[in-house]
Formats: sequence, C-alpha cells, structure tokens
Amino acid sequence: MMNRLRRLSFYPVLLVVYAILLVPVVVVIATSFTVQSSPTLPTNGVTLEWYNTLFQNFRLRNAMVVSVIVATATAILSGIIGTITAFGFVRSDIRAKETLATIMLLPLMISPVITGVAFLRFSSHLSIPRGLPRIVIAHSVLALPFVFLIVRSRLLTFDERLEDASMALGANKWETTVNVTIPIIGPALLAGMLMGFVISFGEFTATQFLITPQTTTVPIIIFNQIQTGLSPEVSALATTLVAVMIIVSVIGNRLG
Repeated sequence: MMNRLRRLSFYPVLLVVYAILLVPVVVVIATSFTVQSSPTLPTNGVTLEWYNTLFQNFRLRNAMVVSVIVATATAILSGIIGTITAFGFVRSDIRAKETLATIMLLPLMISPVITGVAFLRFSSHLSIPRGLPRIVIAHSVLALPFVFLIVRSRLLTFDERLEDASMALGANKWETTVNVTIPIIGPALLAGMLMGFVISFGEFTATQFLITPQTTTVPIIIFNQIQTGLSPEVSALATTLVAVMIIVSVIGNRLG
C-alpha cells in the first residue's frame, strides 16, 4: 500500500517537471505555425508561410550552413581527441589519474562566458584565424568532456581478453585496434560525437565572442532577431533548431 502511494505521489511531481521543461518549447513550436504576423496563441489558422520565409532568407540559410559545418567539425575533432584521451586514462598507469580526469571536466563547471573570453585572448596570442577555426576549437573544448566520459565509461567495461585473443590469433596491435577495439567501442564513440554535435549546434554563450559577420551561427541569429521583437519567423527558426537537436539526440541515445 505504501509503495503504491509513493508511486502515485511521484506522478504529479513528474508531470510538473515535464510541464516546466516542455511547455515553453511547445509554445514556441505552436507559434511558428500561426497566421498572424506576431507569435500569438490561440491562432486563427495554421500556415507554413514562416518556414518558407525562413528558408528564403539568405542570412538565415547561411547561418544554418555555418552551424552544421561547425557542429560536424566539432563532433569529429572532439571525437578523435576525446577517444585518444579516454584510452590514455584507462589503459595507462599515470599518477593522480582521477584528479586529472576531474580536470578534464572543467569545461562543464566553468561558465561558457569565461571560456569564450579566455579563448578569444588565447587564440589571438596564437594567431588562430578568426571565424570557423576559433569557433570549432572552442566548441570542441566544450564538447570534449562529454565524449571523454562516454568513451571512458565504455572502455572501463571493455573485456581486454578479446584483444588478447585477436593478437594470439596472429593480428598485430594496429589490426586488433581497427578490427576489434574500435567496432566494440564504436557506438559509444558515435554517441559522444553526436552529443558534441548537439552541444555545438546550440552553443551561444561562448560563440558570441568568436564569430565574424560571415560565420554567424543559428543561436546568434535568434538572439539578434529577438532584440527587435519576437516574430513567427524566429519561432520557425527556433523550431528548426529544436528539431535538429532532438533528432541527433535520439540517434545518439539509440546508438549509446
């Protein structure tokens, strides 16, 4: 009886939490289909006009292309570095391993504002070109902890006897890595890269310090648009952003 009461009391709390999380998103999505010239609810009808206007806007299309390029490059770069780093932490006998692993998570604990400002100064001293190179590297730093954690957790449960068996059958270290290790940890690696894609695609705070007029991303466009007031076109752009992030997150969750 007590267990049933606890479960019943859990559902209202769960409903409230999901309402707080999802209702604002649902409102934004609903206002992107309104026929009015301002995002109002209830609407007198449903239209896709604002999506048509959105994809006819060259500036917004360019921002979408830049965001996809940056997010893809971030996923690849953070995936490579994060996987190599995870292998180093799991397979080596370095001292203070847990302390160093905690330091790897600093981008999760430090405000992206600080990360953006710090990287702006840092990249200037190293003469890293403005625009895409700076944005991709900064986003990779922010995404790296996620890739590291996902791949590291998979490696910690990896049965190294499989590698031993492969080498006992005549394969060298490289062949074992390519044919045994990478396929087994592949889903975790891909899930981490997809997580990096999502983080990069929606990153605003650090990005605002690193963009150029030619490399403006979608979150920056949304922020600039709302400075002059909300419009259904902004809602359509935000809905597109949400759709991309949900699709990639679902794929990553299934693979992980």
